Amino acid sequence: MSQALIIIDLIQEIVGENGLLNTSYPQTQERHIIDRANQAADFARQNNIPIIWVKVGFADDYHDIPAGSPMFHHAKAIGALKLSSAGCHWAEKLDVQLRDVIIVKKGVSAFTGNQLNHWLKENNIKHVIFGGVSSVMTIQSSARQAHDFGYQVTVIDELCAAATLELHHQSMQALQGMVTVSSLADFLQGKLK
Repeated sequence: MSQALIIIDLIQEIVGENGLLNTSYPQTQERHIIDRANQAADFARQNNIPIIWVKVGFADDYHDIPAGSPMFHHAKAIGALKLSSAGCHWAEKLDVQLRDVIIVKKGVSAFTGNQLNHWLKENNIKHVIFGGVSSVMTIQSSARQAHDFGYQVTVIDELCAAATLELHHQSMQALQGMVTVSSLADFLQGKLK
């Protein structure tokens, strides 16, 4: 079965120390999300598993934000998530390479406002493996949407973080029965089939 590793929103604005929307920063640090994402990406490259880095970002005038979203209107009010700003740069030490796929999303889910689903279908991907921040928002939203699109879905617990460890655990529990929540060790040992 063809797999893809999809890692979401590891950008300065969200996981950086000085990010304007970095409520998950402490847990990202404590859970070593950047180092673990690099480990997972390295394994994926060695095993010809496509790596897709997804980040949220908008135009400088915010014409492309979801019109009714209080969350993204707050981002606009504080000047966050502009694709042209340093806040939308990848997190420090994140090993994003030229051969990797980069996708920009226009909402919470990795699939919003882009061609991610089309890319996955065109490349015969059947199994999507998620990591990223935050567990509560983008991971739950993306995993649920991938499920509804018909993919086999795995979330790697140690590649995700939320504002608190409790919120992260609640998110992983909420996904049970819809997706497989697995360990980084299982992924790195090639056990996710």
